[in-house]
Amino acid sequence: RSTATGRQSCRLSCAVLPESVAAVRVPALAHCKRMRLLFLLCLSMIRAAKGHGAMAIPPTRNAHDRFLPQFRNASFPSFPGYGCNCGSPTGKGCAKGRKENTREALDGQPCLWFSQGCSIGCPACDNVTQHSMGKSLCAAPAAHPTLPKWAWTMNRWAVEGSVNDTYRFHPWRAPGTAPVADACGMAGGSPSIGGGAAVFSSTPFAKQGDLGSHVLPRSAPQVTWKAGGVVEVAWGIRANHGGGYQYRLCPASEPLTEACFQQTPLKFVGKQKLRYVDGSETAPFEPTLVSEGVVPAGAAWMMNPVPRIDFDSVNSGQPQAWKECRPGEQTYDTSFPMSLACRQFEPAACKERTRMHGMPWAPIPGKPYPTGDVQGECSGDFVSALIVDHVEVPRTLPPGEYVLGWRWDCEETAQVWSSCADVAVVAGAELDYAASR
Repeated sequence: RSTATGRQSCRLSCAVLPESVAAVRVPALAHCKRMRLLFLLCLSMIRAAKGHGAMAIPPTRNAHDRFLPQFRNASFPSFPGYGCNCGSPTGKGCAKGRKENTREALDGQPCLWFSQGCSIGCPACDNVTQHSMGKSLCAAPAAHPTLPKWAWTMNRWAVEGSVNDTYRFHPWRAPGTAPVADACGMAGGSPSIGGGAAVFSSTPFAKQGDLGSHVLPRSAPQVTWKAGGVVEVAWGIRANHGGGYQYRLCPASEPLTEACFQQTPLKFVGKQKLRYVDGSETAPFEPTLVSEGVVPAGAAWMMNPVPRIDFDSVNSGQPQAWKECRPGEQTYDTSFPMSLACRQFEPAACKERTRMHGMPWAPIPGKPYPTGDVQGECSGDFVSALIVDHVEVPRTLPPGEYVLGWRWDCEETAQVWSSCADVAVVAGAELDYAASR
């Protein structure tokens, strides 16, 4: 957590950490070094528990529980602080209520369907590991890092393949090559409640560890698309782990597997934009597409346009923690102990200096920021916006019902987020590129 409450919780957790992790033994360290180590361990646990995201347009099967009473108005009572939309530490949802509904499709638990312990080129995820620490999670990976350096979203100043290149076996480093537990995600990301946000509140539809393609009910098509047309899709971040994503289609009559979705990846068209909860938008901006070394071969993936913030310089390519950000990275004082924050790249959405939410990218360089987390959209708030794209529906696609799959390959963690939505495709449309301008 990055709020003042979260920092207090971290300090309290660290205060009891030596008793709770008795396996940690550092008798040779001086007291200050020991406390520094415990602080780093505590901070790493907080960072590991912060990754969520889900498709919002069209609405997904994963959000089927958003209509249940306990999840109305973005409430999230079972696991306070893990809500996908406005989940607060009290579990009461949006503090002021939510009159705007741009992100309404993210109510419920759609951001808790994911896979973890997923390393590129491995046959399966281990369902446990959040960070591979620079090592493959299998003995003989069938794939190796292929992502060009300009598309990295983490650790951009590390030497590729060096000891500091700690994310090289995570999914985004070879988009589409990491396995998943399920193409529509696993409820809570693990068979049992654990770290890395591996939590899920049981509902009549699913429980912890269930596979989305097996248990999520099929719904009536949420949208109708024309073959050959250009359509709008969008997803929302709850917490950022960098990386990138792709939209794909699988016939609704077929088993919803990665192999099926990989048969019909959708081509991105035009520019991106952020759409805030009040309906306002940033100016459209140029996307970053990656088609080198991806699966399916040649099918472009979209780089997540929201920069991740590194809170220690190990992740910034430095040999030791807590030094300084590298040249070209923005440095912020987050008023968090030992808290240099290194932004990995400039946010494209803010280059036009749009101030739709009353403030530019937060925080202002060189100024303290009231929380330890400065990686939100241009409003400075993770749950304030959607990332909007346009994709082309293949002209040759037969009419019928399909499932749209969204897959987000993370770079900071060995995790993949997945969503599935029901759509209908009807015959015939000329390409309308104006829709993406």
